[in-house]
Amino acid sequence: MRGLRIYSVLFLVLFFAGCVSVPRPYQVPPAGGVYHIVDSGQTLYRIAKVYNVGLEEIMRANNIRDPRHLGVGQELFIPGARTSLSVESYKPQAPQPIRELVGPRCVTSKWRTITIHHSATSGGNAGSFDRTHRRRRMGGLFYHFVIGNGRGSGDGEVEVGWRWKRQKCANRPEDIQICLVGNFNYQSPTPAQFNALLGLIEILQKQYYISYNSIRRHKDVPGAITECPGRKFSLYRLLAGLKK
Repeated sequence: MRGLRIYSVLFLVLFFAGCVSVPRPYQVPPAGGVYHIVDSGQTLYRIAKVYNVGLEEIMRANNIRDPRHLGVGQELFIPGARTSLSVESYKPQAPQPIRELVGPRCVTSKWRTITIHHSATSGGNAGSFDRTHRRRRMGGLFYHFVIGNGRGSGDGEVEVGWRWKRQKCANRPEDIQICLVGNFNYQSPTPAQFNALLGLIEILQKQYYISYNSIRRHKDVPGAITECPGRKFSLYRLLAGLKK
């Protein structure tokens, strides 16, 4: 009888310890935030924009290194939010041909050089950079063109700034400014960004007779003290692609 009781106790211990999966209780978010469940087509940039929380702040709170790597059903802690919000899924649109964006050659403009920058940010677009540059009293968006990386605009999407539309220079006369979104001290431009940059420069070269020697990085500008557009941006690869 005693042996039967011991056997019964051992059976119950093993049964509840190893065979029965106890459902995980609902996770109550810490004070000062909510959990957002990632749905199909949602990007971290859009989630941060809807909740009005910094993208980098959400990345730190969830230990995310690459904002492109989100999974459907993933729980994201949104610090500072009071309630869960609906986030519209990203629906990519067919990009407008680069030649149409650049427009016809302006006969009164004398563009002679092209300078390439990186934003040194994980994401962004022409609109967000314009707001930042206005706060810095730079007269709005510094660049003539911005090429997205999928975190704020389409991957490889070319956006035209007001300076190009009005054929206005920035701080250097006759110098076209192109910015690629991303921090290229840590990662290279995406293939879509690189191809868009090639296409854009090819058109500008032909329209304004810009030589290969006049295509440069920001750090190549005389007197510039910067690493822009980053250690992982290869000017030599770009020039090789243009000369094919």
